[in-house]
Amino acid sequence: MGPERRPPAKLTHRLGARILDVVTLTWVLFFVLVEVDQRLLGGDPWGQRPLQIDLTEARPLLLTILVIGLYETVPVAAKGATLGKVLFGLRLVSSERRNPLPWPRALARTLVLYGAPVALGAYGGTVLLVLLASLALPATGRGLHDRLAGSIVVVAEGKQEDHE
Repeated sequence: MGPERRPPAKLTHRLGARILDVVTLTWVLFFVLVEVDQRLLGGDPWGQRPLQIDLTEARPLLLTILVIGLYETVPVAAKGATLGKVLFGLRLVSSERRNPLPWPRALARTLVLYGAPVALGAYGGTVLLVLLASLALPATGRGLHDRLAGSIVVVAEGKQEDHE
């Protein structure tokens, strides 16, 4: 079955992949912000001082943006899938031709999905709820972040039988 014939992914599979991605990304962010930023760059290699992660400071915010960009944008642009999508048998492709998503569009999708919630701080949860609600509104199950980036999550080639 060619890429143009792959069916859109089910909402349950997309949510499962996103939950796995968020858990993985949280763990990686925690490691980077605590072990790299606080212990190595913060000058507390033995952990004597209490941890103080303040995302309003430039260095932790920059590290957060870099980690999110590396985790989400690079694998999506390179292979069409994050860890969660791979494990759930999904791929992210261009909605028009069902080709791999180009780098600029993968970055735009990441910025909408993660950038707005991070930038808005306390109001970021509201943005996440709007993005989640946008998944259920259209018949295709494409969220606002997918519609803005011109992408769609489909069942990976060879995984159709797992998603029926």
